[in-house]
Amino acid sequence: MLTIDDIREIIKLVDQSSIQQFQLEQGATKISIGKNAVVTPAQPILDEVHGAKTNKEAAVTATVPGRLAEELVVADKQEELYKITAPMVGTFYAAPEPGAAAFVKIGEKITLNTVVCVLEVMKLFNEVEAQVNGEIVEILVKDGEFVEYGQPLFLVKIR
Repeated sequence: MLTIDDIREIIKLVDQSSIQQFQLEQGATKISIGKNAVVTPAQPILDEVHGAKTNKEAAVTATVPGRLAEELVVADKQEELYKITAPMVGTFYAAPEPGAAAFVKIGEKITLNTVVCVLEVMKLFNEVEAQVNGEIVEILVKDGEFVEYGQPLFLVKIR
Protein backbone atom coordinates (compact mmCIF):
# COMPACT_ATOMS: atom_id res chain seq x y z
CA MET A 1 0.00 0.00 0.00
CA LEU A 2 1.25 3.48 -0.85
CA THR A 3 1.92 5.89 1.96
CA ILE A 4 1.05 9.59 1.77
CA ASP A 5 4.79 10.32 1.44
CA ASP A 6 4.94 7.99 -1.58
CA ILE A 7 2.01 9.84 -3.16
CA ARG A 8 3.61 13.23 -2.46
CA GLU A 9 6.86 12.06 -4.09
CA ILE A 10 4.97 10.84 -7.17
CA ILE A 11 3.14 14.17 -7.44
CA LYS A 12 6.44 16.05 -7.11
CA LEU A 13 8.11 13.94 -9.81
CA VAL A 14 5.18 14.35 -12.22
CA ASP A 15 5.06 18.09 -11.54
CA GLN A 16 8.76 18.48 -12.36
CA SER A 17 8.59 16.36 -15.52
CA SER A 18 7.10 16.90 -18.97
CA ILE A 19 4.62 14.06 -18.37
CA GLN A 20 1.02 15.27 -18.80
CA GLN A 21 -0.76 12.19 -17.42
CA PHE A 22 0.33 9.51 -14.93
CA GLN A 23 -1.64 6.52 -13.67
CA LEU A 24 -0.65 3.90 -11.12
CA GLU A 25 -2.62 0.88 -9.99
CA GLN A 26 -1.35 -1.12 -7.03
CA GLY A 27 -3.84 -3.60 -5.67
CA ALA A 28 -7.03 -1.77 -4.74
CA THR A 29 -5.27 1.61 -4.83
CA LYS A 30 -5.51 3.63 -8.04
CA ILE A 31 -3.84 7.00 -8.58
CA SER A 32 -4.33 9.24 -11.59
CA ILE A 33 -2.33 12.47 -11.79
CA GLY A 34 -2.82 14.82 -14.71
CA LYS A 35 -1.75 18.24 -15.78
CA ASN A 36 -4.28 20.40 -17.63
CA ALA A 37 -7.25 18.27 -16.64
CA VAL A 38 -10.47 18.91 -14.75
CA VAL A 39 -10.25 18.81 -10.96
CA THR A 40 -11.94 15.80 -9.39
CA PRO A 41 -12.85 15.24 -5.76
CA ALA A 42 -9.89 14.28 -3.59
CA GLN A 43 -11.85 12.56 -0.83
CA PRO A 44 -10.13 9.18 -1.27
CA ILE A 45 -6.76 10.86 -0.71
CA LEU A 46 -8.11 12.66 2.35
CA ASP A 47 -9.42 9.34 3.68
CA GLU A 48 -5.96 7.81 3.28
CA VAL A 49 -4.27 10.78 4.94
CA HIS A 50 -6.54 10.37 7.93
CA GLY A 51 -5.86 6.62 8.08
CA ALA A 52 -9.15 5.32 6.73
CA LYS A 53 -9.01 2.30 4.44
CA THR A 54 -10.60 2.91 1.05
CA ASN A 55 -10.99 1.05 -2.21
CA LYS A 56 -12.09 4.16 -4.09
CA GLU A 57 -10.05 5.52 -6.95
CA ALA A 58 -7.86 8.49 -5.93
CA ALA A 59 -7.53 11.21 -8.51
CA VAL A 60 -5.33 14.27 -8.36
CA THR A 61 -5.30 16.93 -11.05
CA ALA A 62 -4.07 20.46 -11.22
CA THR A 63 -5.99 22.93 -13.33
CA VAL A 64 -9.10 25.03 -13.54
CA PRO A 65 -12.39 23.39 -14.52
CA GLY A 66 -14.33 24.98 -17.36
CA ARG A 67 -16.57 27.31 -15.31
CA LEU A 68 -16.84 28.59 -11.76
CA ALA A 69 -19.81 27.50 -9.70
CA GLU A 70 -22.49 30.18 -9.78
CA GLU A 71 -24.54 31.04 -6.74
CA LEU A 72 -26.52 34.11 -5.73
CA VAL A 73 -26.80 35.07 -2.10
CA VAL A 74 -28.90 37.68 -0.35
CA ALA A 75 -26.95 39.97 1.96
CA ASP A 76 -28.28 41.83 5.00
CA LYS A 77 -28.98 44.86 2.81
CA GLN A 78 -31.30 42.76 0.60
CA GLU A 79 -28.90 43.05 -2.35
CA GLU A 80 -28.31 40.16 -4.68
CA LEU A 81 -24.66 39.19 -4.46
CA TYR A 82 -22.74 36.71 -6.59
CA LYS A 83 -20.26 34.36 -4.92
CA ILE A 84 -17.02 33.78 -6.80
CA THR A 85 -16.00 30.36 -5.52
CA ALA A 86 -12.75 28.40 -5.63
CA PRO A 87 -12.74 26.11 -8.68
CA MET A 88 -10.15 23.88 -6.97
CA VAL A 89 -8.30 23.21 -3.75
CA GLY A 90 -5.19 25.37 -3.41
CA THR A 91 -3.45 28.38 -1.93
CA PHE A 92 -5.14 31.73 -2.55
CA TYR A 93 -3.03 34.65 -3.75
CA ALA A 94 -4.58 38.10 -4.14
CA ALA A 95 -1.66 39.45 -6.21
CA PRO A 96 0.39 38.08 -9.11
CA GLU A 97 3.59 38.14 -7.03
CA PRO A 98 4.71 39.16 -3.53
CA GLY A 99 4.72 42.94 -3.10
CA ALA A 100 2.61 43.55 -6.22
CA ALA A 101 -0.79 45.28 -6.19
CA ALA A 102 -3.79 43.01 -5.63
CA PHE A 103 -5.76 41.87 -8.68
CA VAL A 104 -8.94 43.47 -7.25
CA LYS A 105 -9.96 45.63 -4.28
CA ILE A 106 -13.26 46.21 -2.49
CA GLY A 107 -15.34 48.65 -4.51
CA GLU A 108 -13.58 47.87 -7.78
CA LYS A 109 -15.67 47.27 -10.93
CA ILE A 110 -15.02 43.94 -12.65
CA THR A 111 -16.02 42.29 -15.92
CA LEU A 112 -16.45 38.67 -16.99
CA ASN A 113 -12.77 38.15 -17.79
CA THR A 114 -11.25 40.11 -14.90
CA VAL A 115 -8.67 38.00 -13.07
CA VAL A 116 -9.59 38.25 -9.40
CA CYS A 117 -6.94 35.96 -7.87
CA VAL A 118 -4.55 33.10 -8.44
CA LEU A 119 -4.80 29.65 -6.89
CA GLU A 120 -1.62 27.61 -6.55
CA VAL A 121 -1.89 23.85 -6.85
CA MET A 122 1.28 21.73 -6.94
CA LYS A 123 3.38 24.72 -8.01
CA LEU A 124 0.98 25.51 -10.86
CA PHE A 125 -0.61 28.95 -10.69
CA ASN A 126 -4.17 29.11 -12.02
CA GLU A 127 -5.88 32.44 -12.67
CA VAL A 128 -9.47 32.72 -11.48
CA GLU A 129 -11.69 34.97 -13.59
CA ALA A 130 -14.76 36.78 -12.27
CA GLN A 131 -17.29 35.20 -14.68
CA VAL A 132 -19.65 38.11 -13.93
CA ASN A 133 -19.90 41.89 -14.39
CA GLY A 134 -20.18 43.78 -11.12
CA GLU A 135 -18.44 45.37 -8.18
CA ILE A 136 -16.35 43.61 -5.51
CA VAL A 137 -18.23 43.95 -2.21
CA GLU A 138 -16.17 41.68 0.02
CA ILE A 139 -13.01 39.58 -0.11
CA LEU A 140 -13.68 36.50 2.00
CA VAL A 141 -10.18 34.96 2.25
CA LYS A 142 -6.73 36.24 3.15
CA ASP A 143 -3.65 36.17 0.95
CA GLY A 144 -1.74 32.90 1.35
CA GLU A 145 -4.73 31.09 2.87
CA PHE A 146 -5.53 27.50 1.83
CA VAL A 147 -8.97 27.22 0.21
CA GLU A 148 -11.24 24.26 -0.49
CA TYR A 149 -13.09 23.46 -3.71
CA GLY A 150 -16.30 25.52 -3.86
CA GLN A 151 -15.28 27.82 -1.00
CA PRO A 152 -16.55 31.40 -1.54
CA LEU A 153 -13.67 33.80 -2.28
CA PHE A 154 -15.42 37.06 -3.19
CA LEU A 155 -18.89 38.60 -3.02
CA VAL A 156 -19.83 40.68 -6.05
CA LYS A 157 -22.74 43.09 -6.48
CA ILE A 158 -24.08 42.34 -9.94
CA ARG A 159 -24.59 45.37 -12.16
